[in-house]
Amino acid sequence: MIDGPELSVVVPTYRRPELLIECLQSLERQRIATDLFEVVVVDDGSGDATGEVLAAAARVMPNLTPIVQPVNRGPAAARNEGIRQARGSIVVFLDDDIAAAPDLLARHARFHADASDPNAGLLGIVQWHPRLDVTPFMRWLDASGLQFGYDTWLRDGPVEPPYAAFYTANLSMGRALLLDCGGFDERFPYPAYEDFELAYRLTQIGFRMEYDSNAVAFHTRAIDLATFRSRMAKVGESAELLRKAQPDFPLDDSWTARFRVRRRERLRLRARAPFAARSGKTDVLARHYGAEVTAGYDEGRRRAGVS
Repeated sequence: MIDGPELSVVVPTYRRPELLIECLQSLERQRIATDLFEVVVVDDGSGDATGEVLAAAARVMPNLTPIVQPVNRGPAAARNEGIRQARGSIVVFLDDDIAAAPDLLARHARFHADASDPNAGLLGIVQWHPRLDVTPFMRWLDASGLQFGYDTWLRDGPVEPPYAAFYTANLSMGRALLLDCGGFDERFPYPAYEDFELAYRLTQIGFRMEYDSNAVAFHTRAIDLATFRSRMAKVGESAELLRKAQPDFPLDDSWTARFRVRRRERLRLRARAPFAARSGKTDVLARHYGAEVTAGYDEGRRRAGVS
């Protein structure tokens, strides 16, 4: 007999109360008995309406465990706290801007019951929420593989190597294995490469992962070029931290060579972009997007001390 829930859904959150509401509502609608899973939300020092959202949700979700960290420490530390306090043998990682399809947790539970392998993990797909207006930039982002590999190289079945697509927006694995490897490296302050670094260590102790494109979650937040450029600065900074933490990690940022241009050309592409969008010149838009994203990545590397 299982004592406690089978699954622990761990959600780190920071200053996104409205998105968190949608995430929690999607977990209320799961087609799995509420006593089979718990929801562990770690408020990473938000200091805003997040506490009120969690208090309201706890009144209608008996399987919700809110955890409040007094100061913001980043998603690595927040997830670690969620893992420590989780009671389920399987941890399902979701982000606060993710809404789960109604059968998502049932699919994760079924995979682990069928696998009967403590070293197995399941990766599900993250799609844009149907209510979002998918912009040309968002379509380019999907095709670029810079955020996720769902539209580029991932296929149902084993993921080799697991650390190439360890996306904690929709992923499950055994809690014991997470504890055995020490969890996330809390030196990573951003949601960037902290997941791949963990997966690299997990792979070295036998972790394997499969991808199921029918295990669906939805990204509820649209993203624009300016936001993603800022994110890529954090990715560039974290890339240098990854190189120091795991010198043997096969980090490949050769993609930047395709898009890197001089500042003058980048400004020219920026000026041409509105006209290209109206006239449907996707080649110009692609060069513009790539140049801006690469500039953000390079900015982050400079912040990390790379000249």
